[in-house]
Amino acid sequence: MKIERIELHQLVGKIDAPYKSSMAWKTSRGTLAVRVVAEDGTYGWGETGVDAAGFADVAQGVIGMNPENFGSIWQSIVNTRYQGGGYAGIASNVASAVDMALYDLVGKARGLPVYELLGGKIRDKICTYATGLFYTENDVNDPTWRDLLDEAQAHAEAGFTGMKMKIGGLTLDEDVDRVHALRRQVGDNIRIMVDANEAYDPATAITMSRRIADANVTWFEEPTSSRALDDNLLITTKSPVPTAGGESASTRRDVARLLRGRIFDMIQPEIVNVGGISELKLCAAMAEAFNVQFIPHFFNTHISLAAILHVLATISQAPPAHPKEPFVNEPVTEFDQTIHPVRAALTEPFFTQTDGYITIPDAPGLGIEVNEDALDHFRVRDVVIVD
Repeated sequence: MKIERIELHQLVGKIDAPYKSSMAWKTSRGTLAVRVVAEDGTYGWGETGVDAAGFADVAQGVIGMNPENFGSIWQSIVNTRYQGGGYAGIASNVASAVDMALYDLVGKARGLPVYELLGGKIRDKICTYATGLFYTENDVNDPTWRDLLDEAQAHAEAGFTGMKMKIGGLTLDEDVDRVHALRRQVGDNIRIMVDANEAYDPATAITMSRRIADANVTWFEEPTSSRALDDNLLITTKSPVPTAGGESASTRRDVARLLRGRIFDMIQPEIVNVGGISELKLCAAMAEAFNVQFIPHFFNTHISLAAILHVLATISQAPPAHPKEPFVNEPVTEFDQTIHPVRAALTEPFFTQTDGYITIPDAPGLGIEVNEDALDHFRVRDVVIVD
């Protein structure tokens, strides 16, 4: 087989009821959906978050290559831009989407699910936690945090055993109160994680950590600037709550720095940033070697969620000597529950969870198909063709 063309679909959907992290209100959500097509018409899907125009320039060189050559294609995108740190920009995003699409394409061509291409699955389902609990317009002016608590109750009743909330968008006292209010709402048997989206300086992050530790918080995500390694190490050293980060890491090289420096207690590469399926599995192996919990970040559509599930189906338990327990030594992934109009319509099947677990898809490739009507509805400009 040879790659004939790559289609780039820039998709955006408007959010009718905006929600906010520590940094900004989200009024829309989108993705760059990437279809790689072979000469025989077989195709696969990937996604990432960059603009189609820049993507096209970087991806041009893979046309005519054999889609089964995952490694050489990945290297042709990333390693040629290594000098000067260029791999840590758009090249990593392009490699992420193309690599996902190649695994989907080759899996379909061979009639195999992606996990078989990765060596075979060792588990049939993956534990997941609900991401949501952003700030709402009501919550900002409501000291009872009614929207937050109602949403949390809905996640608990849906069967989630863990959930992640936003902090860093209100005063320190208000956010401390929100964390404790959430704990009272869901009780002691559901895990709570907090995500500051880089909101704090180190001293404030350490103060926050100490004030929420008695709410039994499982981890404190992105407490300060993700690129400030010394600052994050200081927080990790002094925080009574374990720290987590790494979603903006580009390739194994960035992840290696985080692991070698013990910057975070838990590492969270994002498959659309780090380099796709190939690189996410390599990062999982490195995390196992360093005895650091590996918990991939996810905040996109179910194209990349499917890719994450296939990787997690194949990775080792770490450390292997303990009983299997999610959040301790068994893989866990994020399951975004926020409003995302594109995600809600884009793929079939649409993944759901039961009792906190998502079943690994068994159909060839990623096990999903993209709804062409959704592509037409959410596309904000003409399809960009790389050929």
